[in-house]
Amino acid sequence: MTRTGTTIIMLLLTLAASTTTAAGHAAEAELCKPGEMRKCGHPTYYWTLEDRFKGNESYRVFCGPLGDGSCEGGWKPVSVTMYLYWEETNTCAMTVQAEIHESDSNDPAGPRAGRLVATSEVTTVGPFRPAGLWAVTVPLSGNAPVLDGPCFATISFLDTCAELPSMVAAPGACVENRSWKDTGGGWVDMHALDLPGNLSAYATFECQRPGEDQPVAWSTIKSMYGESE
Repeated sequence: MTRTGTTIIMLLLTLAASTTTAAGHAAEAELCKPGEMRKCGHPTYYWTLEDRFKGNESYRVFCGPLGDGSCEGGWKPVSVTMYLYWEETNTCAMTVQAEIHESDSNDPAGPRAGRLVATSEVTTVGPFRPAGLWAVTVPLSGNAPVLDGPCFATISFLDTCAELPSMVAAPGACVENRSWKDTGGGWVDMHALDLPGNLSAYATFECQRPGEDQPVAWSTIKSMYGESE
């Protein structure tokens, strides 16, 4: 497939904070406070890709290890987000669901999704007004476990609509074993689909207090939903 209609929309640069000792020791991760959020996956966006999104399909991204010691209580998954772009005002509403799976590293071909550890309710999102870039964000259940190892974030569109959006891709090359698509016949690595970058999708995690299984602070979830008719 060609990249006809691909449009540069924006490049969001994220700078990671680090600390270095006065003696010139190696930089260490800055300690996070309980309630702080971290995005893991591909939270940046650069390209819009026409005729790639159809609905009735699932998307998945790999989230690297969170156990870097930056949060004493560990990281709890809060939500899964995928960017979509509508060129015009629309009446599109779709049914979605999100999941988090542990990573199974036993496959020599690369990491694969393992045990299901968190899921969301089936949720309706849209219409998406005004037209433009939307972060379709699906909150996960509050009883999700704390994670420190790598995982997979999945968002499934359980139906479709007449006014389909463009898929959005991150800057940089589309790397293998980082994002996938399933239209019903099994997961396909998006590296094989001739994308200019990996899928712009990510999971958000919240830093927890040490020794506590505190509920997710839902007020901190930055969801972007369309208004119901």
